Amino acid sequence: MINYSETKVGDILKVVEPGVPGYYEIGELVRVVSVHLNGIFTENRDGIKVEFVFNCGAARLEPTEWKDGEPKVL
Repeated sequence: MINYSETKVGDILKVVEPGVPGYYEIGELVRVVSVHLNGIFTENRDGIKVEFVFNCGAARLEPTEWKDGEPKVL
């Protein structure tokens, strides 16, 4: 589950159960394109945009190690 207040534009998130039927597949990576008080807009590699709001939306996503759209390089 993500925390909207800790999520930034460009972050990469992973779709988890129960998923987003008809839009995103479970395990798919999506990029945050805008952040709001109780929600975010995301897009996948095909440009499909989906809004996630409130706790039910946050529960469908989990954070990844990639912030600001870039993988961490050691």
